[in-house]
Amino acid sequence: MVDFVSYSLVIVTCFCFGLIVSFQMAHIHYCRKLTALVRRSISTKTIAPVLAEYEALRPKK
Repeated sequence: MVDFVSYSLVIVTCFCFGLIVSFQMAHIHYCRKLTALVRRSISTKTIAPVLAEYEALRPKK
C-alpha cells in the first residue's frame, strides 16, 4: 500500500504542473490576440483597433 506522503507528492506535482500549463496556455492566447491587434493597427496605420478592443472589454456602467 502506498503511503500518504507519496500521494501528497503526486498531488502537489500534478497541481504545480497544471498551474504551469494553464499559465502557458493563457500566455499564448493573449500573445496571439495582441499580435492580431498589432497587425490590424499596422495595416490601418492607426490605433483604432486597440481602442475598439479596449472599449469592448471595458465593463459597462
